[in-house]
Amino acid sequence: MLLVQALEAVEKQLADASVALQLADAVALEQRSSLLRQAVANFSHVMERLQGELPAELIPRIRQVSAQLALQRDQLARVAAVVDKQLAGVLPPSDNTSTYGNPIRGSASGARIYRSAG
Repeated sequence: MLLVQALEAVEKQLADASVALQLADAVALEQRSSLLRQAVANFSHVMERLQGELPAELIPRIRQVSAQLALQRDQLARVAAVVDKQLAGVLPPSDNTSTYGNPIRGSASGARIYRSAG
């Protein structure tokens, strides 16, 4: 595989993963992320076999891909933080106590009671 083709594959998969992230489509994002990982691995292998210097016309494109990957990682971290906050509002914190049945020794006795916010 040529270097240009490998770079184009990375660019395409990065764009597809970005669209899935913007649409908040978890299934598509997982699939696209896997394809992006494979494209980046292929690009890395092509770079390792490259003889001589990197073509000057590809350097700005590679830098752009690098910048886009950094932005995508940042956006994924933000989405993960939002999801964590949403889950914390829906699910009680996990403190490893039993809800029903025998509590673990040394912990509070009895069942935990959940109340609605209303």
